[in-house]
Amino acid sequence: MHSALLPSGNIITAREYEPERHGTIIYCMDKSCQVPVIHMSGTLDVAAHFKSSGRGDSIHKECCGFARKLTFKETVGKVGEYQDNLLDQGVREFVVRLSLNSIDPDYEAKTIERNTSDKEQKEPEELDSKALKEKSVTPQAISSLKSIKKLFTTVEPDILASIIISANGIRIPISQIICHYEMAHNVLWEDKALPVPYFIHGKVSKVIRREKVWYINFLSENAAHFTLVVFDRYFKHFTLKDEDLIGKEILAVGTLKKNSFNREKQITEMIIKSNKYIEFL
Repeated sequence: MHSALLPSGNIITAREYEPERHGTIIYCMDKSCQVPVIHMSGTLDVAAHFKSSGRGDSIHKECCGFARKLTFKETVGKVGEYQDNLLDQGVREFVVRLSLNSIDPDYEAKTIERNTSDKEQKEPEELDSKALKEKSVTPQAISSLKSIKKLFTTVEPDILASIIISANGIRIPISQIICHYEMAHNVLWEDKALPVPYFIHGKVSKVIRREKVWYINFLSENAAHFTLVVFDRYFKHFTLKDEDLIGKEILAVGTLKKNSFNREKQITEMIIKSNKYIEFL
């Protein structure tokens, strides 16, 4: 845990914490927990952090985001819970560029057509858990679903909650573009969606394959109809079979779009172009 709660209600990071200035009474930052914690000074290998003592009252509650290793879905929920509180208090932000060129078949085709004398554009370094824990972090990039999955399964939720995504000239807290498909559906139909890629997760219910287009439907809950769409020009890049998808929890990325042809119900679509637009959870 890299952030903690002071008696004043303010959040302090482990890197900024000074016992003489802030006092020795500090608590877990999770609102559902708030048990006493202690500060651990950093070393060459481990960044400064807070932890419970594991004794008496200093044991994280079961519902706390730091009590145990969280699933991907649980981490997404906790990051959303923590992000507003952390950013409102001016906790240091990590600005991370979202660059999905490496998974886009269209981008690769354009690269091949370039004159060989042109210098290839160098993709920024991937953001990883080690970089996030270092004292000095420069803006880096998230360029694949694999890197998103790795971050949300290896990095503490309070650090993830300090990430601001930079995409298409827009800066947005990471919790607002990584969410359950139902939340993304609601954001779109409330006309609050931004023109940036969204990372959505959920369980696939069925796959419909037609001559010119394939539809990958999520389990419909609360009347939220969400479909991944693969057009025929991308069939060669999308080789996953029905049995690979149906009943599986997946993470997918793309731009949200309303289906304007069906007037009977609200359907959200996300166009995907290859296997790399899906990651299994």
